[in-house]
This record gives sequence, C-alpha cells and structure tokens, in this order.
Amino acid sequence: MEKTSEEFQGKASLPFSSVLNDFSQRHVVDEEEKILSFAEQAKRTCEDEGHEAFSLSGVVFSEDNMEDILPLHVNAEKTIDVHVLQQEVVHQAVQETTEKLQTHFAAEKKRMEEEHIKALEIAKDSAIEALGADMHHQLTEGLANLRQEIAQDIAQILSGFIGEKMTQDVLKQFAAKLAGQVVDANQFLILEGNEKLFEQLKKQQGFNSSQFEFHPTNSTEIRLRRGEVVVATQLSSLLASLQELIR
Repeated sequence: MEKTSEEFQGKASLPFSSVLNDFSQRHVVDEEEKILSFAEQAKRTCEDEGHEAFSLSGVVFSEDNMEDILPLHVNAEKTIDVHVLQQEVVHQAVQETTEKLQTHFAAEKKRMEEEHIKALEIAKDSAIEALGADMHHQLTEGLANLRQEIAQDIAQILSGFIGEKMTQDVLKQFAAKLAGQVVDANQFLILEGNEKLFEQLKKQQGFNSSQFEFHPTNSTEIRLRRGEVVVATQLSSLLASLQELIR
C-alpha cells in the first residue's frame, strides 16, 4: 500500500501534460506550428490574389494621391508653421481693411470737393449780382455825366451863334436834349468786360441795354467808352473785387 502511494506521488510530481498525451507540451507546440503555418499560407494567398487583382485593374496612383493615402505619420513630413499662417491671415485682413478705408476716404473727399465748388459758385453768382447792381448805378451816373458834358459843349457852340436871345436855362435844356439824341442815336456807348457781368446788368430794373454795345472779352478789366474815349473811369474801383470772382 505504501509502495503504491509513493508511485502515485512520484507520478503526481510530473507535469500533468506528460500524463495526457493529447495535452503534452510537444504535442501543443506541433499543433501551434501547424496553425501558424496554415495562417501564413492563407495570408500569402490573399496577398497574392489581391496584388493580382490590383494589377489587372489598371489603377495608377500619382504622388499627390499617395500623399493622401499614406498614413498620418508617413505624411507628417510636411509640417505647418502656425506662426507664419497667423501672420499671413493678419496681413490679409490689414490689406483688405486698408483698401476699404482708402475707397471710403476717396469718395468722401470727392463729395466734399463737389460741395465746396458748388458753394463757391453760389457765392460767386451772388457777389456778381451785387456788383451788377452797383455797376448799373455807376453806369447811369456815367451816362448822365457824359450827356452833361456834351450839353455844355453844345451850349457853348450855340451861344456863339444865338447870342443872348435865348436864356441860359433854355439853352441848357436844348443842349441836353440834343446831347441825348447824339448819344442814343448816332453813336453807341461801348461796354467791354466779362459776359457774366453783362447778364447781371441786363437784369437791373431801368437799365436800357439798347444804349450800349456789348463787347465780351476774356479780360478782367471793365471799360465804358465812346469811340476811342474811355468814359466811365470810376468803374476801376470794382475791378479788384470782380477780378477774384470771374477768374
């Protein structure tokens, strides 16, 4: 009985796999090798069949397509500089903002210039209109003075022939009437100057434009003359103001 127990203990100390032939270490290794060799053979068969099918498909990949197909760790050679990218974005935003501001400022400048020119034209027309009224007054006085001077000359001539038979007042009245006819009918007064001023003179109430012959000129000078004789020299006081308006 003791011998049997010792034999059992001796056998029990051996690996359990050595007792069962189906689960022995060598048998397991042989089965693993068979399984691995079968898996490798199946893998090679699949790869060969896939390669053959891909070759028959005629598909050709370019380098650009390969960059998209390759894994991220393979395509990671092309790194992106975030700082440079930020600078480019900021530069583009500054450029677009600058262009918008330049366009806005140009339009605003043009609008202000147009308003300024319009305001100057209004002020110029108003000033010329006022000068036209003043000119009408001075022309009327100049014409009256001219007639008076002619009347005096005629009175002196007539007095030599008529003597004392006509009173001095009657003689002056006759001479004034005769002088008016000479000025109005025989020879026009010539008015030279800016055409805008002529238009303002014609608008004045009581101004008889038929008494004048208008000669528009590009000059800023304004003259009233009879023949070659300058009559209204008093107009020179208006030239300084008028020259600034009609240039």
